[in-house]
Amino acid sequence: MSIVKTLFKERTFAVGFGIVVCLFFLGLAAPLVSPYPAQGMGETVPSPCSSPAGVCAPTLSHPFGTEVGGRDIMSRIFFGLRTSILVSLLVVSISFVIGLFIGVSAGYFGGWVDELLMRITDVFLSFPHIILALIIVATLGPGLKDVVIALGVTWWPYFARLSRAQALSVKFRPYVQLSKYYGVPSFKVMLGHLIPSSLSPLVIQATLDLGSVVLAEAGLSFLGLGVRPPTADLGRMIFESIDYVTTAWWYPLFPGIFLALLVIGFNLMGDSLRERFEPSLRRSF
Repeated sequence: MSIVKTLFKERTFAVGFGIVVCLFFLGLAAPLVSPYPAQGMGETVPSPCSSPAGVCAPTLSHPFGTEVGGRDIMSRIFFGLRTSILVSLLVVSISFVIGLFIGVSAGYFGGWVDELLMRITDVFLSFPHIILALIIVATLGPGLKDVVIALGVTWWPYFARLSRAQALSVKFRPYVQLSKYYGVPSFKVMLGHLIPSSLSPLVIQATLDLGSVVLAEAGLSFLGLGVRPPTADLGRMIFESIDYVTTAWWYPLFPGIFLALLVIGFNLMGDSLRERFEPSLRRSF
């Protein structure tokens, strides 16, 4: 509890946490808080204004305006937040588990196991993760499941490097060596000593990566390789607004604002956690 109180005393963490909680609520409760839930889920309606495409300026009934198909942009944003949050949590969770297992195994066993696993990790790190994700999604096809798989498969090397470094710093400590001396199985040694020591830096990395994953998912959707319509997605909303940038400023503006807020919230939390739990970084500030 003292750690939690300390974190909330830091303005950066408190602001980031507040932003993320508000957006989480809007996304998870989208069917309840959206003014037009059916439109948020993709239902098209007759244009509420003179625009034949249905792109109408903000009004009292549609505070953020409407998009193509006459759908309420506010409702679409709330459902789009749900998509972004779901994808980011799934991708980071998958990457966390894969990277933790590979990194701890490499650090603990060393030798050819370490060499093999780290060379595989280096291969993945040598390519921009968004390029690998594009290749995988182009092969599997667009869709929520395929986007999660593509990003999860390409994001784990960062966690693997961190967990390997932590495992190497712990494996030669007396209590680990005693466990090995008395014949404790390697799996139990890793589970009892090495994995717990890796969790703190990996949680910080995971918090920072949530914002990056949100941007990566939005980028894939912007390129037409993300979530399939009519599922709401912030990146796709921005892509579909390109043709209306000069005539309908509200169309790209509001999805862009909420996308930026979500990323900023995650980054503020991650930066605060890193400064709090990494002493060397804290001293440098």
